[in-house]
Amino acid sequence: MIIYRNNVDGFNEDVDNGILIEKIKEELKFKMNKKVNINEENSWNNSLREMRIVFSDNDISKNIGVAIEYNLPRSSKRIDIILSGLNDEKRRIIIIELKQWQECIKVIGSDMIVDTYVGGRRREVSHPSYQAFAYGRFLNDFSEVVYSNKNIEVLTCAFLHNYDVDKHPDIIDSQYNDYLYDAPLFFKKDLKKLRDYIKENLISGDNAQLIDEIDNGQIRPGKSIQDSMREIIDNNSDFYLLDDQKVVYEKIVSLSVKSKKDNKKRVLIVPGGPGTGKTLIALKVLSSCIQKEQNAIYCSKNASVREAFKKLILDKNEDKKFTKVRLDNLFKGSSIFSDLLKNHYDLTIVDESHRLIERSQYTPIGKGYNNQIREIICESRVSVFFIDEKQLVTNSDIGTIKEIKRQAKLEGILDENILEFEELTSQFRSSGADDYIQFIDNILYDGLKCDMSFRNAFDFKVFDNPQDMYEAIVKKSKCCSARVLAGYCWNWVSKKDKKLYDIVIGNFKRQWNLQNDKYFMLEKNSIEQIGCIHTSQGLEIDYVGVIIGPDLIVKNNKIETDWTKRASTDKSIKGLKKLDSKVSSEIGDFIVRNTYNVLLTRAIKGCYIYCIDENLSKYIKDKLND
Repeated sequence: MIIYRNNVDGFNEDVDNGILIEKIKEELKFKMNKKVNINEENSWNNSLREMRIVFSDNDISKNIGVAIEYNLPRSSKRIDIILSGLNDEKRRIIIIELKQWQECIKVIGSDMIVDTYVGGRRREVSHPSYQAFAYGRFLNDFSEVVYSNKNIEVLTCAFLHNYDVDKHPDIIDSQYNDYLYDAPLFFKKDLKKLRDYIKENLISGDNAQLIDEIDNGQIRPGKSIQDSMREIIDNNSDFYLLDDQKVVYEKIVSLSVKSKKDNKKRVLIVPGGPGTGKTLIALKVLSSCIQKEQNAIYCSKNASVREAFKKLILDKNEDKKFTKVRLDNLFKGSSIFSDLLKNHYDLTIVDESHRLIERSQYTPIGKGYNNQIREIICESRVSVFFIDEKQLVTNSDIGTIKEIKRQAKLEGILDENILEFEELTSQFRSSGADDYIQFIDNILYDGLKCDMSFRNAFDFKVFDNPQDMYEAIVKKSKCCSARVLAGYCWNWVSKKDKKLYDIVIGNFKRQWNLQNDKYFMLEKNSIEQIGCIHTSQGLEIDYVGVIIGPDLIVKNNKIETDWTKRASTDKSIKGLKKLDSKVSSEIGDFIVRNTYNVLLTRAIKGCYIYCIDENLSKYIKDKLND
């Protein structure tokens, strides 16, 4: 969707007459029902006036097409500037990412991330070259007009018109070289260079004809990304399906194909406990439907889950540059659906659906439904929700099977098109030990008593000292993946003072995982910190150590919870104090039990625990000896 379209001559005239910004605001309101804040308006004024200066070169064709704020399909992102024209026999577009930055700092160890002041504070954001390149890669992969015509080329660059690169050279550090060549940067002193770049690549204009063709064309995956997904997932032994996983996968794919033909909206609900392969099925479905030319995406609210799986896939592929961009275009967060573009996607696969919320902090009031479940259903012809209700872990989580069905009906979907699958039960995480999962269920929820033979296949130990438990996990980390996790019962004081310790139990002192650490469960040095529910949910490792805090205790030989023992910095319990005490106790009890259900079921080979409450430690040991 194009917000503003013209040629260079018309663009220049609108800037000179002082009406360009008003035109953009009116079109945004009309096409996207979006109000523009003063910061965004000032940004346009500054950056687009700079582009007016760039276009003042008489040798730049006045017929070159200009599109501003092109809303990228499958995304809430908008491309700042697109130029279109011809170069000999080639038809070309140039994507230009505009930035008002004055400086930035490289972020060592993060792929194409920089630290800069934006949006009123310092943030870690994507490098401008990566942003521009990703937009171009999207059009090459998904725009049928582009990928089906060898005569069309997509070029990308970024213009940082306030940036003095001599004073702040981090932005061109060698760690960013992979993208700097394909998406060059132009700075404050590079006005002539940017003009030359445009003139060299767009010899003549097309009055935005190519821009119009792309905007009106089909968005569906081309052969290149189909082949890429086949190589990444289908040819990878880590993604084989077993037993009921295969049955669910085939059913989802067939129903997705059926919806594409009969154009009926469908909602599919797939329940399953820890280790039953929900994410594995989701990724296989994504690959299959991409290869069937469906406009499909993988969605998860939890960024740690998305980033971890992208990293695992990247580590198995040599062509990391193209694979990363493609994965970023396929893996999305749950806050991108608030534009309510009906059937915008053929298929949305929602992993960790239990973590969906009533509204996103990034969604303006009055935009969308303010309910992520319904927004996803609205924008998707087929919505697939993988869910485990025992993993709702915050007061804001709304992802229940009942709520999904309710929102589907509100969106007008008939009962026969709302399908709830049989629950996935085959357990493939804890060394195949279904009995271990039942053991945890028995402890936390008074579930059925289980066979203790799981101890023959799964290494489970209760420690009386946190340091001993930690050292045992550190030892395991030398030969396999292992991390220590804890209930969120200690305030994150090290966030502001790196010299302080968060978790202090006698002589045992550790810090929570590093801020913005997206790969806590994967990075080797993460063993030095303690992880929590927010960095571990949805992921698995070989060994896990769990510190059970004072929010889970035993009284009179019965498990009890106390959500008030949670850290004040824990957003999971936000709002509970405002509720009736009985209601807050019920919700708090649910959150605490579910939190430990998640933490205690992250491991494949073994789980070691330490309990603050000695009675709880004795209670679990007695269970083991029953």
